[in-house]
Amino acid sequence: MKWQALDEKATRRALLTIFLVVFIDLMGFGIVMPNLQLYGHDFGISNYFYLTLIGATYSFFQFLFAPLLGKWSDRIGRRPVMLVSQAGTLVGFLMLFYAHFYEHSAVGISLLFASRILDGVSGGNISTASAYIADVTKPENRARGFGMIGAAFGIGFVFGPLIGGITAKFLGLSYVPLIAAAFSLTALLSTYFYLPESLNPETKPSDLRRYSLMTLWRVTTRPVIGPLILIFFVNGFAFAGMEQTLSLLIQMRLYPTDKTAGMSFQQLADYVRFQDKSASFATGLLFFFIGIILAAIQGGMIHRLTRKFGERLLVISGPVLIAIGLVIIGIPVDWPWRWTGFGVGCAFLAVGSSIFNPSLQSLISRHAGSSEQGEVLGANQGMASLARAAGPVLAGVLFQYLSPASPYYVSAAMCVVVSVWAVTLRRQLTPPAVPNSGPSVPV
Repeated sequence: MKWQALDEKATRRALLTIFLVVFIDLMGFGIVMPNLQLYGHDFGISNYFYLTLIGATYSFFQFLFAPLLGKWSDRIGRRPVMLVSQAGTLVGFLMLFYAHFYEHSAVGISLLFASRILDGVSGGNISTASAYIADVTKPENRARGFGMIGAAFGIGFVFGPLIGGITAKFLGLSYVPLIAAAFSLTALLSTYFYLPESLNPETKPSDLRRYSLMTLWRVTTRPVIGPLILIFFVNGFAFAGMEQTLSLLIQMRLYPTDKTAGMSFQQLADYVRFQDKSASFATGLLFFFIGIILAAIQGGMIHRLTRKFGERLLVISGPVLIAIGLVIIGIPVDWPWRWTGFGVGCAFLAVGSSIFNPSLQSLISRHAGSSEQGEVLGANQGMASLARAAGPVLAGVLFQYLSPASPYYVSAAMCVVVSVWAVTLRRQLTPPAVPNSGPSVPV
């Protein structure tokens, strides 16, 4: 499909398709999060650190391939990259379903991790989706566009963990990837039929160097954009540890499996299984709560907030709210209502993240030229994926070998550092007076 200027109706339909694709990508990431206990039970993984590697594997390969897909989209267009990556996501879900035929075996565990690798490679298309948004929005409306992507993330948080938790509890864990595959097929067909090309051939870069990690290094060491991407990385690193350990913390505190005295072997197995499913279901509901807040703020309020307060203030205050939420979750308090700490803490997390992420993404995009949106936003997404890969590794080590609360305290301290760091970056947090180049299809 060749590039052509889009009218208002076609642009809205394309943006709706982008919204759906990003939602599907995050749902693929989210369906695993509430079910770590069940994956451990079904596949024979008992170490908490190893369980966190399931999500970390996805994010690590997303880190490797997000800049590559972003750079490819600058060369060959956004649409073909989106199509190929959506097909890969679909195959990854089917592979995850197939792994359940080999539970408690090396083959099953290998297929489990292989499916997350393929889904991570395909999930790198979020950078291409971000570049698409940059193609079709004016610089002053860029935060609103990225807020739409953030809202898709939020709704992915709503339905991904919720579908994962409910399906695993009432149907079984093996049905989760089948439902996700159906959504992925829908996104693939929507991309094929309804997503026009947004990249104007005249804005294609003349630089046709092969992609390498030097591409990432080149972007992250730029004077203005580099520090912004590094801030995004540190904040994402802190947040990711919570994502991959929350279900484990909920199980340990609210659904313990150590009250087994006097039980027979079958009673013990049934009890542990029931507690695992209960923890997964509860975690899915809690992520549903987080997602509602993310979607509400990033989908409807972020534009008004940036106009009133500016991106700079939102970037500074967001990590502070996240830090408060992490500390509240981490403190082992016997609340009168046992969900108080998790509920209040997750509310702070959701509000802080929803004002921080789109504001910083908007600044990064506005400091980049229109011919390099895919590369720059791909590098940013790649660093965010690296944060989601490395964060759970550290959190898993702390959770398993130090204390369950320690990952939350360490992450909170990192968020405070991010906020102080942002205060010192006056120039980078100020939008450029004149954009480098206008969008190819403005709306």
